[in-house]
Amino acid sequence: MGNLSTKIIAAITAILIFISLYLIFGYARTEGTMLEVQKIFYYHVSAALTVFVAFGVNCVFSIKYLIQRRPNDDLLAVAAAELGVIFCTVALLSGPIWARYAWNTWWNWEARLTSTLVLWLMYIGYFILRSALEGDKRGVYSAVLGIIAYLDVPIVYYAVDIWQGGLHPDRGTKWSLEATMRYTWMVALLALIMLFTFLLIIRYRMKKTEARYERLQQKYLEETSG
Repeated sequence: MGNLSTKIIAAITAILIFISLYLIFGYARTEGTMLEVQKIFYYHVSAALTVFVAFGVNCVFSIKYLIQRRPNDDLLAVAAAELGVIFCTVALLSGPIWARYAWNTWWNWEARLTSTLVLWLMYIGYFILRSALEGDKRGVYSAVLGIIAYLDVPIVYYAVDIWQGGLHPDRGTKWSLEATMRYTWMVALLALIMLFTFLLIIRYRMKKTEARYERLQQKYLEETSG
């Protein structure tokens, strides 16, 4: 993707983020029970759904890497996993703030919370595994783990349906929100997905540059030692 396309994506992302902030604090109706605290919802839920997108990209390119063994697919999978962990961290940190006012507790071992934490830990393990291996093994083993870890994504998404009686509302609740709140959430979700897309492009380019530098460094060491 060219520099012009990247700049366009960056501009669209910035505009959407500013629009979403305006909508959250100046347009969306304030919820009657939790008042301003409920506004965490717009980015908390959007970050959680962006996690699914990020780890989905990781899974797709992990499969591609296992089939074609193209280094660039591995680099793109890793970049997506890094961003997925960041967005997952945002979701895990913003959730307790909301939970404190909604459920009167910072943390509850509720099904969706627990499965999200497990997802985060699995991808932390993904990077620990990568740091412990080198060469082709690093790409292959981490790709396998990335695919396995993604199996937790549908568990997180359907946790409310699988384990009844949890504190999280039903999956379709956000679509039945009052109109101003629903439209604001949709813009916030689009803004975070665009932010993920922009950061993925940047991070992928950085990883390609790092990989090229490592190859040149290895080649130099081989020539000087020979």
